[in-house]
Amino acid sequence: MTNEELLFKQMDFVRNRTVKMLESTTEELADQMPSGFRNSIRWNAGHIFLSQDTLMYSFAGGDHQVPEHFFPLFQMNTSPHEWKGEPPSLTELKERLSAQNDRIRRDFSGRLEENIIMPFQIGEYRLENLAEVLAFANWHEGLHQGVMNSLKRACGVENLWDK
Repeated sequence: MTNEELLFKQMDFVRNRTVKMLESTTEELADQMPSGFRNSIRWNAGHIFLSQDTLMYSFAGGDHQVPEHFFPLFQMNTSPHEWKGEPPSLTELKERLSAQNDRIRRDFSGRLEENIIMPFQIGEYRLENLAEVLAFANWHEGLHQGVMNSLKRACGVENLWDK
């Protein structure tokens, strides 16, 4: 298996777990923010979608597929406490997340070794090519998946993955 195949396989694994978690989440539960949490499951799902798209496409010099109204909702350092208007439904977020992997695979197959338009520094870690950006995005999604797990547990949900 090539590095590219491995990264895409990891992307699919992580994304399938995220979508499965959302399938076992109600609209009401998606917006719960127990004490100690600044964001909700819905926010984390939207943030995953926005981040994956903007990271991959902006570092490749292309146009992302994120609706403009998602930015004030799901950018880093935003919170549902500040939302004005209705956020997207869980169904819309699941559909966008489900379609995103195929689009990323189609647009970036054979290109992951390309250097990004501007290196990206995260602490001591420096991202220099699209493969590194995708690896970071996969890790980032797993991080937010863990937050969603914690939110469900804090809300008293025992079965995190299945309906």
